Amino acid sequence: MPPEAHTHPSPRLTLLPHLLPLLPHTLPLVRRLQFHFQSPYAHVLSTLPPTHPPSSSSATTPFAALYVDRSRAPETECWLFSTLELPSCDADSQTAAAAATATATALPHLLALLAHVPRLPLPPSYPAATQSPSHVLVGAVHRAVLECLAGGPLVPEAGRTVISGPSVTSSTPAFSPHASNDGAGEWRASSALPGGCVRDHTVPYQKFLFRPETVARAAANNTADEVGEETALLEELGLAWTTVREGEFPLVASRTAIPRSGRTLRLLGSVGLRRVVGASFGPSSPFVSPAPLGEEGPLVAWAFLGPDGSLTSLHVEEEFRGRGLGKLVTRRLFTVLGRGGAEAGFVGVREGEEWGHSDVAVDNKGSVGVARGLGGGEGWECFWGWVDLGEVERMGAGCVSA
Repeated sequence: MPPEAHTHPSPRLTLLPHLLPLLPHTLPLVRRLQFHFQSPYAHVLSTLPPTHPPSSSSATTPFAALYVDRSRAPETECWLFSTLELPSCDADSQTAAAAATATATALPHLLALLAHVPRLPLPPSYPAATQSPSHVLVGAVHRAVLECLAGGPLVPEAGRTVISGPSVTSSTPAFSPHASNDGAGEWRASSALPGGCVRDHTVPYQKFLFRPETVARAAANNTADEVGEETALLEELGLAWTTVREGEFPLVASRTAIPRSGRTLRLLGSVGLRRVVGASFGPSSPFVSPAPLGEEGPLVAWAFLGPDGSLTSLHVEEEFRGRGLGKLVTRRLFTVLGRGGAEAGFVGVREGEEWGHSDVAVDNKGSVGVARGLGGGEGWECFWGWVDLGEVERMGAGCVSA
């Protein structure tokens, strides 16, 4: 029988037990399920039924799982996982025949889930004037999964750093100009679109993984030397720890080409550094603003933990770059995961499962350096891509008839 899509009304009880043993490969979807806020339009689907016992699930049992929330448009609406992502299915370590078999096995599972998306109700807030509901934006999707849906290899040179919503008058996605990672403002023409049900994609992003022990070290008390160095740097620059406040969300959004709505930022845990004249310096809780002795000034560095637990919107204002503030902010943000994640809005992150992760465009040398400097290891390449749901239905019919 072909795979079927099953709804999981209580995914933390019925789906997480299947996903947690497969960490870190399931990390984006696991964190998305653990995020504290789930909108009424969020749906979790899997080709494993809710009654499937976790003990019978293993890396050799093909399945797929999906989280979709169309009220998030124009931001990422969907996160996917397929067992095609596991090392046992790595195309580089398999024969061509074995890799083709793994892909052919995974495709019906992915199509079964995506074919269910058009049947879900659209929220009243859906931006129908600028985005077509016949397309869904899938985020941080593993290269193997997107290539499976595309029907062949992706063309990195055809990708964009940021993609925006498809036009409602055309099946071809309309794209917005974007700033390249060095801020130079580069437009990349998409001359070779993938086939299958993928209509366009970003440039490849490197998934950096921070092992639980790395995150735990960030959460542990710093040595006296580290505390002294941090305190001296903050005093020298006149900075103090803070969180990002709602009135500063427009500033955050203006520093990135990636869509960031105030609605989303309001839900995320953040860490920042701001100018404060005469501040009380020294280590403090990363999510509690210090009590400054003088007048507070503007933010100069900040970062958030996204709804999938990834380090997001890391930024240091230009005049403060080159002093290691990006590493300081990132390390302090990871202390939250090391303490269970609750302060940043993640529920049920157990000891030994405190993986951290970030997605860095492969040509963003600065962010790559920050990730490596903090002990991040290279995991896999991932993309953001537009999936044509009409084409999904046609491809699914072909799988069934075959």
